[in-house]
Amino acid sequence: MSKLPKINILVVDDDAKVRELIQTFFSLKSEEISCVMASDAQQAVLKMSNQDFDLILIDNVMPGRTGIDYALSLRKSIKHSRTPIILMSGALQQDDVLKAMEGGLRDILVKPFSLKQLSEKITGCLKKNCKDH
Repeated sequence: MSKLPKINILVVDDDAKVRELIQTFFSLKSEEISCVMASDAQQAVLKMSNQDFDLILIDNVMPGRTGIDYALSLRKSIKHSRTPIILMSGALQQDDVLKAMEGGLRDILVKPFSLKQLSEKITGCLKKNCKDH
């Protein structure tokens, strides 16, 4: 029986409780999912410099750089231009949504979200990404 490759997810959120909830959820859901945590965009850059990720979850409202700005910069890089990104936020204005959509960010998860919504959004992103390659 062949073993499925591990899915590496980067979670970028300044709220430690959200990071912990997502980490716990995926550790209980599957041994095939590995979550790496970052509290802001600067920490995420460091994590991404020495590890590849299959999907990135980014909170929009964080200290320093916003999630949208960070995600759009990833979209412009050759290495990460096709990595699925899910933007998480409980405080998106219409201008934020338009900026995200114009930059190619189509997957938005509105906080508070259920674990079922999170799981469905991630599964959908990963399936869509597999079809794109």
